[in-house]
Amino acid sequence: MSKMAVAATSNSKSKVVLAKPMVQSPSSGLPPSPSQLPSQSEWDKALSLPMVDGDGEIHSFESLIQTDYEIDTVLVIFVRHFFCGLCKNYIESLSPLITPETLKLQRTRLIIIGCGGYSMIKPYAEELRTPFPIYTDHSRAIFKALGMGRTLQGPAKKPAYVKTTVVEMGLKAFKHVMKSAMHGGALWDAGDMSQVGGEWFIRNGKLEWGHRMPDTAGHMSAEEIWDVVKFRSEEQGGTQIREGIVRAGTMEKHGAFEPSRIEDTKRCGCS
Repeated sequence: MSKMAVAATSNSKSKVVLAKPMVQSPSSGLPPSPSQLPSQSEWDKALSLPMVDGDGEIHSFESLIQTDYEIDTVLVIFVRHFFCGLCKNYIESLSPLITPETLKLQRTRLIIIGCGGYSMIKPYAEELRTPFPIYTDHSRAIFKALGMGRTLQGPAKKPAYVKTTVVEMGLKAFKHVMKSAMHGGALWDAGDMSQVGGEWFIRNGKLEWGHRMPDTAGHMSAEEIWDVVKFRSEEQGGTQIREGIVRAGTMEKHGAFEPSRIEDTKRCGCS
């Protein structure tokens, strides 16, 4: 092979084309996304991925975020492993502000997606008494497609939604293990302990807003999520920002516009 050919081959290998992130639609009626949206190819891949419900039935992710004449927005909350006491505290903190009834008034519905085995879903839902449907992707492919990373780093400050102590979370986790075993679940079925999640808004079938957890307790608060739910138009949104209704944390505390593609770390602040 000639030197010119080698140089051309070397140059072609060194060029890495990065997929451009999707851009939020001006007409979405949502505030700026705190995390960078994935690329169109990553989103297309996510849509085709299989999710599993508590009965072991398989659904494409795309089928779970379908809208209709009553609902135009779907909020998807991705949680950590099914034994995570921090995420359990978070799901419990959503009520009474965020319920199926309050969301429906805003033409919105909510689904929860974990990363453990599907046999864990029913005891998880029973323990939390959540009215929201829960699915899982044990392969974590959708977490990867949407850029949600892996970390064991705990928060610098305990978020307000964490109401239980580490000991209490440990006891609840033990009870969950026992209940899961009765449903055929095993300890390793809870999901990857390092995987973190996030919150995503899909409006009229298009991903418009996203937030990736920066650490093991990095969910957006129920109040911040509710602000986004109510954020319906540019005119209304401007009023909300001027009045301080959309909390500063939504754009600042969680790293506005910055992707949170986290790699493994060793420090742990989870249960």
